[in-house]
Amino acid sequence: MMEWYQIISFLFTNGLRIFFGLYLVMAVLKLSGGMKKAGVHSACAAVFITLLSCLPIPQIYIAGVEIIILMMIIRNLFKTQLRMTLFLIFFYEIAVALWEFIISASLGIIFRTESFLDGNTLEYLAAVWIVRMLVLGIAFLNIRIEHRVGDSLFAVKAREKRSRIISTVAVAGLFGVIFLSGQSIITIDDDQMTTWIIFSMLILVAVLFFYLTRQYEMEKKIAYLEKEKNALLMRDYQMLENTYAANARLFHDFHNHIDVLHRYLEKDRTAEAVQYLESLRSPIEAVTQPVWVGDEAVDYLINSKIALAASRDVQVNCNIEYPQHTNIRSVDLVAILGNLLDNALEAVEGTEGNLRYISLTIRRINEMLIIKLENGCKAAPLITEGELRTTKQDTSLHGWGLKSVRTTAEHYDGTVETEYGEGRFCTVVTLSYEPVKIYATGC
Repeated sequence: MMEWYQIISFLFTNGLRIFFGLYLVMAVLKLSGGMKKAGVHSACAAVFITLLSCLPIPQIYIAGVEIIILMMIIRNLFKTQLRMTLFLIFFYEIAVALWEFIISASLGIIFRTESFLDGNTLEYLAAVWIVRMLVLGIAFLNIRIEHRVGDSLFAVKAREKRSRIISTVAVAGLFGVIFLSGQSIITIDDDQMTTWIIFSMLILVAVLFFYLTRQYEMEKKIAYLEKEKNALLMRDYQMLENTYAANARLFHDFHNHIDVLHRYLEKDRTAEAVQYLESLRSPIEAVTQPVWVGDEAVDYLINSKIALAASRDVQVNCNIEYPQHTNIRSVDLVAILGNLLDNALEAVEGTEGNLRYISLTIRRINEMLIIKLENGCKAAPLITEGELRTTKQDTSLHGWGLKSVRTTAEHYDGTVETEYGEGRFCTVVTLSYEPVKIYATGC
């Protein structure tokens, strides 16, 4: 039977362990919000696990129950990937138990007593609290890193720093159990020692597998974005070629048009001259496109999408107020607007009447850029595990639009939010930007 102070200690330590497990999953899978609910769920789960610990139940069964509870909490809060969540929680629980063993055995060696390895003693609680404080320190360090990833360069360095911390913990765990297996100051059961050596190796392999999986996913995204970029360039090249062809024909026939107009006016046939000028306005408007943001690539993208929408009988409204001289790169703005407009054009394909519209609004609020895109939508979009899914057959190369937008927005400490209601789908992208000073040079 546990003493009252042991029950209180286990209640707090179980709560911290469960909460840090939830935080790990949220940080690695980049799940936003839900921290307050996660705290409440952690407290309830800690009470339940502590009650189980007071009963004569093997620790391995209690650990299994805790993993199941964590899975249910994550699933309830975020509807996210179950396989990756199970993977992270399982190895998190093993890592915590491994370091509790390493620290308790190390304290036993320092004080030359085996009581630190007995889970029913007061000495064992010292190792438990040391591990919780270490996990708290790692979580605090990660929070500081997350608050500074507005800069894309620092974001890369931050991810590298997190990777080094996780790898260091895994490698140190393996070396720790190897050291304990060779000591002779305290007695540790051989089967227990062998089990922890195997677990430490599994953790190291799991970390390697996780990074290889992430690298594969990143390469897959890069390959897709490269393909999309090439397709966009080819499409834009074709439209540019058509524009130049129309321009060339217009100027080639310019002297003929002038001659016809001169003859009309010379004979006071004003009505025919006006009608003839009206027939020339369409090709002139086609080669004279409006300026939206002052960036050639972005302006051309918007104009090309407007032209494509017009050819499909889709009404486009643009309301753009873009700040000049910012640190937002042209290629990033093209990636965001290109994907949003492509998604909107795909969504309005099956609509009719007043739903065949796209509305693009770009506004700046202080040093925040707000990009809002609305479009008609016949039915609610398919959302699986928090991600918008494509309705196309080739899911390997489609359904990445919002993922690409989110990836780009993260470089500017931005967010992407979507909303559907009453035949209207809305996407809002917010980006933090910094003004860039342009210095004039002269001779």
